[in-house]
Amino acid sequence: MIKRLIPLLLAFTLMLGLGAYWLLYFTGNNTEFAQGRRYLVTIKPGMTTADIADLLHKKHLVKTPEAFRMEARLRGLAGKLEAGRYEIVGGMSNREIVDILSKGQTYNVKFTVPEGFNVVKIGRRLEAEGLGEARKFEEAARNYTPYPYMETDNPNVIFKAEGFIYPTTYKLDPDMSEKEILSLMVRTFNSEMNRENIPALAKEKKINLRDLVSIASMVELEAVHPEEQPRIAGVFLKRLHIFMPIQSDTTIQYLLGAQKEEVTIADTKISSPYNTYQNTGLPPGPIGSPGMSAIKAVLYPEVTDYLYFVAEKDGHHRFTKTYQEHLRAIEEIHRKD
Repeated sequence: MIKRLIPLLLAFTLMLGLGAYWLLYFTGNNTEFAQGRRYLVTIKPGMTTADIADLLHKKHLVKTPEAFRMEARLRGLAGKLEAGRYEIVGGMSNREIVDILSKGQTYNVKFTVPEGFNVVKIGRRLEAEGLGEARKFEEAARNYTPYPYMETDNPNVIFKAEGFIYPTTYKLDPDMSEKEILSLMVRTFNSEMNRENIPALAKEKKINLRDLVSIASMVELEAVHPEEQPRIAGVFLKRLHIFMPIQSDTTIQYLLGAQKEEVTIADTKISSPYNTYQNTGLPPGPIGSPGMSAIKAVLYPEVTDYLYFVAEKDGHHRFTKTYQEHLRAIEEIHRKD
């Protein structure tokens, strides 16, 4: 009796296998059903495989929800499809979609923060690229200090997060809030600082981390050519040491809120704590996001007798020791123009 049943059982198993094969590889092909477009699909936390299958079916991405569920189940991935926002192209097979969702290959948008960008510029770029509102990003940055070295009691600081946003390219989820974006950027800054051992180096050099970033932000914006960063840092540090105003145009441009090709004498007389022509010492805080090379330039400045520098037409600077030499350098550069 058992011997007679074995062929029947084998035949039944074979039929089940063929049926599963047909279901997966024929109804699992969504080419005819899909509309051939790119869709952004949000899988919310707590959604079951059945919920996801129904959602994909409604968006014309999965022809047969049952086939999608079987694909996930047979591969041991049912219940392992991750929440997030995904880009799925119409016509993908169930297998391809399950792969994307199970690996958490969420849809991200690339966003770059260039060296020297400040909070206002970053916010405007986020808004221009449809990733948030500039106003909300600024508000988030105003008092955001998740790390002790960011804290300050100076009431003149405009944005406490200024300078602590790491300049690099990020992959952002389009659903992230402005505060979440800021948090990611500041966390990246902190990670990079620790990876490069900057806190320990700053302690060794006896320089406060917030002051380090403030000086580096000016160095970043002054130096068109990176090789000049250590020399510019040396000039700023020398001026600070002898209680001479730093007189950096970059701080004037920051308080004006616009990049001017040439800062005027009238601009240098504006009453503001950020005006390093009128005040000795550092501005209330950083004025932009320095890159790692600018930060290291402040830690390892070029030691010279220079106290002045002026920009040439090509972005390089002419460095001088005395005010008279500085005036002559300015005159010679203007004559060339």
